[in-house]
Amino acid sequence: SNMRTLSIVFSLLSMTIPVSIDHTSASFIPLFSGVAGEPFQKTRRDSLRVGDEAPPFALRDLATDEATFLRDYTGKTLRDGKTERHAVVLSFWATWCQPCKVEIPLLMKMAEDFRGQPVKIFLVNTKEEKSVTEDSVRAVYKARNYTLRCLLDPTWRAADNFKVNGLPMIVVIDKFGIVRKINRGFHENFHIDIANLLKTLVKEDSTSRKP
Repeated sequence: SNMRTLSIVFSLLSMTIPVSIDHTSASFIPLFSGVAGEPFQKTRRDSLRVGDEAPPFALRDLATDEATFLRDYTGKTLRDGKTERHAVVLSFWATWCQPCKVEIPLLMKMAEDFRGQPVKIFLVNTKEEKSVTEDSVRAVYKARNYTLRCLLDPTWRAADNFKVNGLPMIVVIDKFGIVRKINRGFHENFHIDIANLLKTLVKEDSTSRKP
């Protein structure tokens, strides 16, 4: 009957959208989106793209508990008192992410290679399960002998702004706050590609950078 049909429709409209956390592939998978399980359709708003302005953030440093501002290092304008621009690499990771365990040591080596140059490489801890505390993250960080500065995103706000839908994810930002490279998931030889890009970015100024 028509009433039964309407009842089914309203039931579908009230469905919650389940999200699966796949620890094996280290990804967050939206199972349904929209009405009645329609396939998820990406739009401009649903993804971060090369050429976009990187969303600004202020995140606490795991070691110092002090706020780190992206605009201290890059952007159209830097925060008050800041004068030196940097190319910035953000590595979004979580303690459960298996590929991150391979990726982060390679980023640590990259940081050594670019020591003394205007390059900053940050780990951004995000997408943790509710049971994982800050102390848990700190213990994993120390146990794995990580040395890169680690910023905390416990509310996932930065991850949401950067459209992080799976881990690991790397975002490379030039000295002027523009996204120049995005790696979603683990990419073999990623460190070679990013190192080559950074060699270009450190030389760019306001007149030489690409539009």
